[in-house]
Amino acid sequence: MKIPIKNVYHMLLYAYDMLKSKEYARLASENCESVHDLLAALLLRGTQTLIKRGFLKNYISQTEETAAIRGKLDVANSLRRLSLQNARAICIFDDFSNNISFNQILKATFLHLAKQPIQPNLKKDVRTVLAYFNEISTIGTSTIKWDSLAFNRNNAHYDTILYFCRLICENAIANRNSGEKSFATIEDKFLPELFEKFIFAFCKRHLKSPKYAVYRHEKINWQADNLEMLPQMQTDITVSSGCRKLIIDTKFYSKTLQSHYLGDNRKIISANLYQIFSYVKNAAAQSPNLAVSGMLLYPQVDTPLDKYYFIDGNNFFVQTVNLNQDFSQIVEDLLRIVQK
Repeated sequence: MKIPIKNVYHMLLYAYDMLKSKEYARLASENCESVHDLLAALLLRGTQTLIKRGFLKNYISQTEETAAIRGKLDVANSLRRLSLQNARAICIFDDFSNNISFNQILKATFLHLAKQPIQPNLKKDVRTVLAYFNEISTIGTSTIKWDSLAFNRNNAHYDTILYFCRLICENAIANRNSGEKSFATIEDKFLPELFEKFIFAFCKRHLKSPKYAVYRHEKINWQADNLEMLPQMQTDITVSSGCRKLIIDTKFYSKTLQSHYLGDNRKIISANLYQIFSYVKNAAAQSPNLAVSGMLLYPQVDTPLDKYYFIDGNNFFVQTVNLNQDFSQIVEDLLRIVQK
């Protein structure tokens, strides 16, 4: 599966709500030869804006031997180290500092980028940005606990930037052929997530008239008398319009269809169909006044799919979108898919 770098750029802009961000506007005309180039350029734009705004700061507990009492006096350690005899004392105090984990992760990512085969102009910008991190401690990328990062309204502007850091540090996306403007090797964890977020953001942006409501990760209750050990049902994307509801389940595979043996006719992957069928039937039973439909949406791998089925009273669609074409055509195709 090959996706032009420029289309990945547009997907990222949609997925992370950067369409109106001025710091990313110039990227549209830049020639990024690899995904590392693209991610480096995106991270640089975000960080340059962050530097102008000022690094996030927080209170950090410090312990220091000093001639002036500051904060709380650590009497036990001062006596143990004989500090008081030298007219000094060990004090514990809170320092309002930018040497916090978020900024340490940024520095670690730029140090990692400086060793990567990115374009010379980008590498020069990386070195320039690193000069602003002199007061930030250096940590190893392997020590970062990505899943423990917590965001709130005070640090939300770091969310997207640190997502790019994660992609870069974990080498989630790599380019196999030098100079080829496409994804070649992809860590399973990340591109499916980007595809789902892109489709959700696309629906939110283009289906924003009052008659549409777009949700992500809507929970569906099992219509069962015993819920013990049943897995949670959570949709990727739900689009509601009046008395109609469409549940979209995005999938990102190297193969869209399956065959069990050589020469067998290829069929829709059964587990995917069972999953969307379960979502639709339980959602329909939960809201009997709604006409609930389901859609499996894949990126096109080889043969385009545009299938419709009426199963047990509900509509089901299996669709593909070609990500290896001009992005304006992708927009047109997706609008046709979700609106029909």
